[in-house]
Amino acid sequence: MPDALLQGLSGLSQGLDSMAEVLLKMEAGVGLLLAVGLSMSAAHFFSLLANRLGPVQIAVHLFFDALGLSLAFLLGILCDSLILTSLKAVPLHPITFANQMLPAIWPGLFYILVGAPYISDLIAVTLFAWIHLNVVVLLKALYGIPLQQGLVMALPGFALALVLIALLFAQRWKSSYAQLAREVALNH
Repeated sequence: MPDALLQGLSGLSQGLDSMAEVLLKMEAGVGLLLAVGLSMSAAHFFSLLANRLGPVQIAVHLFFDALGLSLAFLLGILCDSLILTSLKAVPLHPITFANQMLPAIWPGLFYILVGAPYISDLIAVTLFAWIHLNVVVLLKALYGIPLQQGLVMALPGFALALVLIALLFAQRWKSSYAQLAREVALNH
């Protein structure tokens, strides 16, 4: 291999190791989980506002969406816990594993930016990829799982979380548009 490629791979490996150190030092808990859920639900604030909902109705929608989104991430992390337990034959306490993995979801705090027009899909994909990379880096740092194996091992939990999030958003958007259509029909 050329020296430049080896240096690039070495630099990438060092960068991922330093990223793991930062993630390991993060104190995360239920607060971060709920904050990410609120950020994700707040991305749909303008659609709720367009439906002419009152402040209390918007707050209730955002709160319940945040809980649902937080639960989706938590179920994804617990799925990863089950897979790790079955592969490594190490009895893990799901709560301990969740506390170790929760720092990985901090990029979700920026999900509110997905409300931006035209670039929202790019932002969402970037943030989800960043979260998945964080999980893989933490698996390597905490359990010594190689990056390639970590990518595959964390995929089912990540896919579960994405499917649950997509279902929640699809349901919310569908009900928001149905309500807006009813109001437009009533005004004509």
